[in-house]
Amino acid sequence: MLITVIVCTRNRARQLRNLLESFLALDPPAQAEWEMIIVDNGSTDDTARVIDEFGSHLPLRRVWEPRAGLSNARNAGVAASKGDYICWTDDDVEVHQQWLSAYAQAFHRHPDGTIFGGVVEPVYEESPPHWMVENADKLVDVLAKRDHGLQECRLTTDLHLLPYGANFAVRAEEQRRFLYDPHLGVSPEQKRLGEETVLLVSVASLGGAHYWVPDSRVRHLIPTSRMTFDYIGTYFQSVGETWAYLSTSDGVPIMGQPIPMYGRRFGGVPLWIWRQSVVAEIVYRIKRTLRPSPSRWLDDLINKSRLAGARNFLWRHHRSLTQIKTSN
Repeated sequence: MLITVIVCTRNRARQLRNLLESFLALDPPAQAEWEMIIVDNGSTDDTARVIDEFGSHLPLRRVWEPRAGLSNARNAGVAASKGDYICWTDDDVEVHQQWLSAYAQAFHRHPDGTIFGGVVEPVYEESPPHWMVENADKLVDVLAKRDHGLQECRLTTDLHLLPYGANFAVRAEEQRRFLYDPHLGVSPEQKRLGEETVLLVSVASLGGAHYWVPDSRVRHLIPTSRMTFDYIGTYFQSVGETWAYLSTSDGVPIMGQPIPMYGRRFGGVPLWIWRQSVVAEIVYRIKRTLRPSPSRWLDDLINKSRLAGARNFLWRHHRSLTQIKTSN
């Protein structure tokens, strides 16, 4: 068995170095060989030099993908992979010593498995603010926290059980049947989410099994910059933009039911979205002014940000379609 590990990165040489240092301590997988692919997605910092430094210590190779975007980088990694299984992690994590060996053992135990996921544990750069700890249940997606318990087991493919991008594996035969959508995933031009979830839903539709592998663990490093209300707002704007994009493209509804496009519109945006987004903004501002405790208005921040993200995407999408029609 050959396992391919893929990491996509762009201008995060410091974080990548930290990740690769954790790979040096990996237990080698039993009854399996492995390769590592670092997809350099157009970096202009020291990323190439960092990869070269670890080249004599790890079975890695660099794949250059100049087209910016996480989905483009993921697709380049899959195209270059040779493994029977593909393990994914991110450049801002530290892998546990048993991360890869636990997956290898699970692959042997569960030949019917096509999707595997492991623990993602948030680790904070500094002590998180009280409001973040108090509202951790509302911020699970923001922190990419995933933990389904200590027992290895078969899971359903419900959305809330699927693994996060920081720690998952897919059998290569199924992985290669689907591309990651370049219109999803973070890039300099867009801040959309969910490219891996949409792909996993497609893989799950083929009927294979989904297994939880608790001994495969990563520590997701949360910088101080992500422990702010501004970041929470930006994240949920991305959720709203993703929701709107999937609604206009008949995509997999991972962000909820598609946006109803009934009734009158202004600038391509249904009037009900304009109305709800304005009301949500006003409610948020009033509550934040009158109620100092973030627990009293965090839901309002999330709601108004999500609606604003959806509204702004639909507005831009309409303008883009109008420009295309005009040019033709």
